[in-house]
Amino acid sequence: MSDSFGDYLKSIGRIPVLTPAEEVHLGTLVRSWQDHSQPSTALARRGRRALERMVSANLRLVVAVVMRQNRRIQHLNHDPLDLIQAGNLGLIRAVEKFDPSRGYKFSTYGYWWIRQSINRYLQENSSSIRLPITVIDLVHKARLLQGSQQEQLDSRLIAGQLGQTHRRLRFAMDAVQRGQVQSLDQQISTSDQELTLLDTVRSHDEPQLVDDYRWMHDQLNQLDELERSILSLRYGGDDCHSFAKISGLTGLSKDQVQRLEKVALNKLRRRLEPQLNP
Repeated sequence: MSDSFGDYLKSIGRIPVLTPAEEVHLGTLVRSWQDHSQPSTALARRGRRALERMVSANLRLVVAVVMRQNRRIQHLNHDPLDLIQAGNLGLIRAVEKFDPSRGYKFSTYGYWWIRQSINRYLQENSSSIRLPITVIDLVHKARLLQGSQQEQLDSRLIAGQLGQTHRRLRFAMDAVQRGQVQSLDQQISTSDQELTLLDTVRSHDEPQLVDDYRWMHDQLNQLDELERSILSLRYGGDDCHSFAKISGLTGLSKDQVQRLEKVALNKLRRRLEPQLNP
């Protein structure tokens, strides 16, 4: 975590937590202010102060909700402070809508508003190309509908069940798919080292297997035909033959095959040594 995140935690840690009685009192003041069509100056002032006090006292609730999504945050490379800011907007909305007369605690009610605001932020900023939330929601509903069925549904049928045109659904799905862009600098954690996606991309300039060993082919062509044939049978394919198998294929004895292989390898070693160890 960054130093700014640690400083933020220290600052909100100094704010005292509300008692149940204070929570009900402040919530009642905010509710009276919000429900009044034309609040007086004094009522509006008390309501705003009560709202600010409830928001500041519940900032740690936002941090707790954000930290539950820590794995997702790291995967998407988001700054936790950005998600906390989004959660704070949900917290303010929760305080404005909270009704203490219903008898439940504010943390239970505010959790869902905070979580909704954070999820909305992640949906809008999960790709490099920002898409309208209505487009993302449409694709999400289509995937949920498809996932609830055992058989593959036609996109026209899905669009009809969602009350959308087929053209709009296809546009939304194509936009979301094309918007899933990842940075090549994104790290891939492994057991022994850290790699990036760029490390897994193969370069077109990388020599192919044939190109990489073409320099050896010139030396092989200088061997006798029988020597090349024996080396090819021994090492030239996935199915390497034994001396006995080569003996049966060439009509030579096993000892002759072994001797010819040794002679051919020694020739190659003498010719390749200056190139491998100049």
